[in-house]
Order: sequence, then structure tokens, then C-alpha cells
Amino acid sequence: MNGVESNGNVFGAPIGYGMVAPFSGTTAAMETAVPMYGSAGAMKCDSGLTYAPVSRKRSREAINSLLSSFPGGVHNLQTNNNNNRCGGFTFLGEDISFQFQQQQLEIDRFIEQHAEKVRMEIEERRKRYTRRVAAAVEENMVKKLQARDKEIEKIGKLNYELEERVKSLHMENQIWRDLAQTNEATANALRSNLEQVLAQVQDEQQQQRHRGGGGAVDLIDDANSCCGSNYEETDNRRGLTDQIISTDGHDCDSDRNRMCRSCGREESCVLLLPCRHLCLCTRCGSSFHTCPVCNATKTASVHVNFTC
Repeated sequence: MNGVESNGNVFGAPIGYGMVAPFSGTTAAMETAVPMYGSAGAMKCDSGLTYAPVSRKRSREAINSLLSSFPGGVHNLQTNNNNNRCGGFTFLGEDISFQFQQQQLEIDRFIEQHAEKVRMEIEERRKRYTRRVAAAVEENMVKKLQARDKEIEKIGKLNYELEERVKSLHMENQIWRDLAQTNEATANALRSNLEQVLAQVQDEQQQQRHRGGGGAVDLIDDANSCCGSNYEETDNRRGLTDQIISTDGHDCDSDRNRMCRSCGREESCVLLLPCRHLCLCTRCGSSFHTCPVCNATKTASVHVNFTC
């Protein structure tokens, strides 16, 4: 190690400007030595005259020439300084490299802990945000499901009402069907009775044609064919029969027996019930309330069509 390098770390003084070791010898040698840098001592010369000290600051050209005098130039000097710095840190003659490394490790650990804390806070915020988003989505889905359930319940009630309405209509249809069947059976029974009555009337008319002059007998048969509800008027019918026999004993026209017993101008086509006398025309059948043959009260009437 040269003298310049050995003086580089002496109390932080500039390189090359350290203290010069005193020579061993006389005092004259000490006096002839170069004074320390920055000292205020007077400079002496051979003439014995004193002069004020001048600045010993070297110019930039002198410094460059001095640095260039070292082997390798400025680059080698900077490399040596860097090696000295990397090799160790000294303060007041003590090595502080270990303390510096400890502080560097503590700083790194603090930065790592702070980064971990920040990461955990960011993760916690992200989780809270995710939970809020999930809660909002879940609430929205619950509202939609509740609305859908209400709609399904409403549709179910409407469907139940429609089913009940269909059942009631089916029952009503069945009732009307039964009533129609009953009315049809009644109509068939009335039609059968009417056919029987018409057949009986035709038989009687044919018998009257064969006998001839049987108008009074026909009136007597009509008077005797009333229902059992008019038995209390037997005496009246007998008197009417005697009168008919006395007045119409000579009537032998069979076509006249089919004429209306009220007006005598139109054919009898209304069957009175319950006595079953075919004795009135259409116009007289609507105005009479009693049978003109047996004086029985009319409860119903049936129009008979002879065109078939």
C-alpha cells in the first residue's frame, strides 16, 4: 500500500494531504520539513526576509497531473476507494459493518411486514367487497324468487277457481242433461198417449162409419171417456147425453164429428187434458178453459197435426 492510499482514511482528510511523518534527526531537519496543510506558519528563505503565506491550494491542472502520476490513473484510485468502502465501514477506528447489516436487515424486515400488512388489508377489502356484491346479488335473487312465488301462488289460485268453475259447469251440464232426458221421456210418453188416443179416435170413427147415424152414440162415448176426476158430475153428463140424443139423433154425417164443438167451422185439432177430448180447434182451444163435452177443467192441451 503506497503513502497516498495509507493516508486516505486519516480523519476524513483529503487523499494525499495527510500528516508527514517527522524525520529522525536534528531540529534543522524538522524546520526544513514541509509544514502541514493549512498551517499559518511563516515561510523563510535564504535571504532572511519574511513574507506572507500564499494560498497552497492546487490548481485543477496540478491535481490532474498528480492523479495521472499514479499507476493506472484515476480509475485505479476510484477502484481502490470502492474496494475500501465495500470491504468494511469504520468509525473512529471501529468496524460498523455488522451494525450496518443489522440495520439493513431490520429495514428490509420492516418493509416486508408493511407490504404484508398492505397485502392483507387489500385482501380483506377485496373480500368485503365480494361479500357486499354477493349479498346484493343474493338479495336481488331473493326478491325475484319471492315475486315469482307470489305469481305462482296467484296462478295456482286462479287455476283452482277455474277448476271449481269447470266442476260447477259440469254439474250444471249434467243437471240440464238429466232434465232434457226427463223432458224427452215425458214428450215420448205424451206422444205415445197421443198416438193411442188418435188410434182410438180413428177406430171409433171407422166404427161409426160402419154403423151409420151414430152421431149421438159418439157424443155419449165422448161424454163417458172423461177421466175419473169428473165422477162427481155424472148426473150432469147424463142430462147432457139425453139432450144430445134428443137433438142430434138424426145426424149421420161422420165428417161433422171431427169439427170443433165450439164454433163448428174448423176441424178439431186440440186435445184437452186430463179428459183427453179432441173437440176444439186451434182458435177455440186457446180461449176455452173447460172441456165443452164434459165441462172438465182444462189443465193442459196438445195440438194434433193430422197432415201426417
